[in-house]
Amino acid sequence: MLRYSNKDIELDPKTYLKNRTDLKTSEIIINKEYVECLEGIEDFSHLVIIYWTHKTPEDARKIKKVHPAGLKNMPIKGIFATRSPVRPNPIGIISVKLIKRKDNILAVEGLDAINNTPIIDIKPHLPSYDSPLDVKIADWMYSIMEEFNSLTSKSEHKETIPQV
Repeated sequence: MLRYSNKDIELDPKTYLKNRTDLKTSEIIINKEYVECLEGIEDFSHLVIIYWTHKTPEDARKIKKVHPAGLKNMPIKGIFATRSPVRPNPIGIISVKLIKRKDNILAVEGLDAINNTPIIDIKPHLPSYDSPLDVKIADWMYSIMEEFNSLTSKSEHKETIPQV
């Protein structure tokens, strides 16, 4: 989806569409020694996953500004104003849907981490903590969301049109 390229990030639309995480199911395998820590987790529909982006190149961690979402038509912004995968401290955080738990394995939907990514922590998603109602979003972020929706719509539209 987003990759480090030439001191910035770059969006690869084909990879984005292929790897969209909103409906993708992943497994999080917890070390057996922590299986007790999972007790009661199945009582929640969503979890917050905190993970270490261990494959982020050292050069990418030095980047301080990028085009948000790798879109060159967006103004350059500071890393902390974006959801860029390149960060000085490569910690990732995302809310995912818990599909099921079996022993030490959590099946989740929406995880945007690569295979074998180290998980730092798991917490239940609590709307009062994690989804405040009075959120302000930068105007340029709406443009990015429209761009991603457009990519998705074009892809879904192509799939429904028979090829002649």
